[in-house]
Amino acid sequence: MDDMKKMMMAAAAIGLTGLLAGCGSGSAPDGSARGEITKVRTEYRLNNTSGKFVACDNIANNPGRANLTQVAVDFDLAGTVQDITIGLKGGNSTKYDNNFTTTVKGSELPGTGGKYRITFNADSSAADTLLPQSIIVTPASVKVKVVTTNANSRAGFFYPAFRVNTGSDTFTFSGILSYTTDVYTNCTVTQTTDEDV
Repeated sequence: MDDMKKMMMAAAAIGLTGLLAGCGSGSAPDGSARGEITKVRTEYRLNNTSGKFVACDNIANNPGRANLTQVAVDFDLAGTVQDITIGLKGGNSTKYDNNFTTTVKGSELPGTGGKYRITFNADSSAADTLLPQSIIVTPASVKVKVVTTNANSRAGFFYPAFRVNTGSDTFTFSGILSYTTDVYTNCTVTQTTDEDV
């Protein structure tokens, strides 16, 4: 009976680890590091200056950035980090996930004191796209813009995903449950704010 109880407790712990990883946090099984997503922002707010952050494939009234969405992901890491693979994953398709992934050495992470930010320019200029096609890491910051769109142009969503290599172990965590960003096919910029991404 005690063996059965132990097996059930182990299964529950594994399930809880998976749930926590989807909630934006995770830790290495050997205790060497832990991480947590703290914020996801984009270049566009929907309908007003306090609207939710969204991404757009085609953006009218946005000179030089008609197919770009800047995305910033803030996260905390504690412990030993050899390298981290960071990506934006499609919520309704994995077709382009590999185009949105980059690996950064722990010593080169932008930030201090265990608090980091990775900024991406997601480019949707490729044909037949529902989500952005490529990532440029750490671009020059842009100002947040207010956009309008038709609710019917929602193409899907994306979320940040991390794979951390500590040197002695690896672990993953993502924002699939807590940090998703809706993607719209067509948006129109109506205002540029003073707010930085």
